[in-house]
Amino acid sequence: MSWKGTRWMPVPAGPRHSPDWYDQSGEPQVLEPGDRLGVPCHGGPCQSRLEVYPPRLEIAEKGGTYVLIDIGPRAAWHYQFVPADA
Repeated sequence: MSWKGTRWMPVPAGPRHSPDWYDQSGEPQVLEPGDRLGVPCHGGPCQSRLEVYPPRLEIAEKGGTYVLIDIGPRAAWHYQFVPADA
C-alpha cells in the first residue's frame, strides 16, 4: 500500500517500470512512487484511468487490454486499447 493524500491507496498488481526508468528532468512536477496519476485512454470502454506512479504497463479490461504508451513527456502518455481478437 502507499500513503498519498488523505488515505491509503492499494497499489494494483501488474508489470511496471521502476520509478528510475523514467526521466522526469523536463517535467513540471517530479512524481514519487505511489503518487496518483491520471492517464487518458484511447479506445475501449474507459476514457481515463487513475493510476499509481509508476503506472502499470498493461491492464486487462473486458474485451481486451490497455497498453501504456509512455513515450515522450508525461502529458503525452496514454493507454491504447488492444481488442482481444486482434
